[in-house]
Amino acid sequence: MDLRTVSKKLGIFSTLLSYVGAAALFFMMLLTTVDVAGRYLANKPITGVFELTEYLVLILIFSFLAITQAQGGHVSVDLLLTRLPAKLRFAVNLINHVACLALMAVIFWMGFLNALESKAVGEGSPNLAIPKYPFVFFLALGCLILCIEYIRNIFNILADRKEDGQL
Repeated sequence: MDLRTVSKKLGIFSTLLSYVGAAALFFMMLLTTVDVAGRYLANKPITGVFELTEYLVLILIFSFLAITQAQGGHVSVDLLLTRLPAKLRFAVNLINHVACLALMAVIFWMGFLNALESKAVGEGSPNLAIPKYPFVFFLALGCLILCIEYIRNIFNILADRKEDGQL
């Protein structure tokens, strides 16, 4: 199996996670609309809407990190990179993606450990007592899927280099 095939198969994870993020965004919009309508029309706001929104924002952010990386949507400044020779450009791209992969792997691992600790001590939100650990596990999952996207990017960089006959 070649690198491009592996890369395509790994792309399903970020797509699936983006659907979770879209659902979280929809629910957050619905919750905010109902809360505002209840507050101003019936003088009965939804209790704990701020806590729910905080958790939904966490889901939203970590759902779209990987798909944004897959689509090349993250901010990058390549003013200098485009002026470098091809071999150096390849090395910089590869080092950049490996460094990002390593950083996100550390964040994944620390998030996973934090979630286990949060579960063990029974941490929860102040008003609604919503357990914190499922959302920290979701943070770790989002970072793990972003790691998969960095691996895909590394595969693609190596495959491009191989197709050019330079690897």
